Amino acid sequence: MKIPSPADEKDICKEIIVRALGNLDKLSVEASFNNAVRNFRERPEGCFELYQRVLWSLPHVNRVFPGLQVKSREAVDLALLVGPDPFSLPKWIIDRIKPLLGENGLSNILKRKTWVRINTLRGCREATINKISERNYKFKVDDDVDFLLEWISPKISSTKEFRNGLLIPQDKSSVFVIRALDPKPGETILEIGSAPGTKTSLIQQFTENQAYVIGVDTSSHRIEVERKLLKRWGVKNVDLVLADGANVSLRNVDKILIDAPCTNSGTINVDPSIPLRLTKEELMKLKRIQKEILKNAMTQEVPVVYSTCSLFPEEGELQVESYSDLLVKLTDDPRHMGYRKSKVWMRVMRTYPHVDFSEGFFIAKIDPSRKN
Repeated sequence: MKIPSPADEKDICKEIIVRALGNLDKLSVEASFNNAVRNFRERPEGCFELYQRVLWSLPHVNRVFPGLQVKSREAVDLALLVGPDPFSLPKWIIDRIKPLLGENGLSNILKRKTWVRINTLRGCREATINKISERNYKFKVDDDVDFLLEWISPKISSTKEFRNGLLIPQDKSSVFVIRALDPKPGETILEIGSAPGTKTSLIQQFTENQAYVIGVDTSSHRIEVERKLLKRWGVKNVDLVLADGANVSLRNVDKILIDAPCTNSGTINVDPSIPLRLTKEELMKLKRIQKEILKNAMTQEVPVVYSTCSLFPEEGELQVESYSDLLVKLTDDPRHMGYRKSKVWMRVMRTYPHVDFSEGFFIAKIDPSRKN
């Protein structure tokens, strides 16, 4: 049997990438790749990472060679030559975020670190740090969150601690959302958009499983995935409900967390398909959905934390400006305040890829009791 040469493997990988690009309109990055691999006998090592590199570089190729079919073999070859360039994002995206992030923010928008949370429902912080240090894992304890680690190596999914639920991949921005919620033991918390459950599990980590969480999501598949993950992570006192957050009506809740459906533009440093998929029409559609979810949540007359993984003000500051008198100030750190062009910028919170090496999140806390 002939053993493929490195050159042959790279050629096979490029063909896989071309096929994966053809499915990207319907599937996620990972799913499009896995679907393409099925048509080949082998999956060359490092091919998925090469696919991600191509995706990050295709906007640059599109700008330099505007007439080229971006899902062609030629485009793949060029993408591997030119590399990514944040200034080659679609013009409508740059027009919206460059005035807000500035030149430096835009040029460093693809920077990120891998963040991992110590799950204290499965083990104490100090013992976990000692254990993974003895295993010679490479990590740094975060300066802002003492149970959060900047993960360096090995690949987190390869570790025993990941498999048994002691270590959970969770972006730093997501942790700030639960800090804003400030869950307490004995509270009933409605979480809209709860899957896949990382925020749910952190709520229960903060309360030692003493809160009661009602998690709502629109996808039955995502709910089943969440159910399995929560079991692995040792999370209790959670009920998962298949429902639309814009219509769900529950009384006797103490707080509401909205993880609203959004463009996910804040994950542009994680998901290289965002610039290729996203349209202005999709942004406007999601903006309307977010408004309805927030409006419905406010009828409950309890504190609401509204969060989106988005860099666009349409999904952040502009959604909460009508509740400006009810906003709870979330930070005194100017690095984490909102966009200064908004009248509520000092009372909301943002994380930025170029500042936090995390996803870009918007967070606001609205408390109806402040109107009294």
